[in-house]
Amino acid sequence: MEPTIDPHVIGIESWSELGSLLRSLWLVVLFVVLFASNMILGHIMIPSFVMSGHVPESFSKARPPLYVLAVLCFAVAMFFLSRAVDFAGVLRDFWPDYWI
Repeated sequence: MEPTIDPHVIGIESWSELGSLLRSLWLVVLFVVLFASNMILGHIMIPSFVMSGHVPESFSKARPPLYVLAVLCFAVAMFFLSRAVDFAGVLRDFWPDYWI
């Protein structure tokens, strides 16, 4: 007998946890994009523009803060990923085979 999904068992608490799960997943995406953009700007674009002479050498001073911001964004993304994994347990309440 195959497990069935009964839409009537999803209660208010489950919907709230599903909302938290989705919010955490979107925040992971946001902070990973912020991490990547800071790394691209600080590690690729600024050195390239300085070496080509398009921007002055003083722009290189902006690289360390961009690296710090990138590391912070990555840490926040991992925090929200761990929260999403915690909230993913709600899927077992109404969908027993969610690893398919």
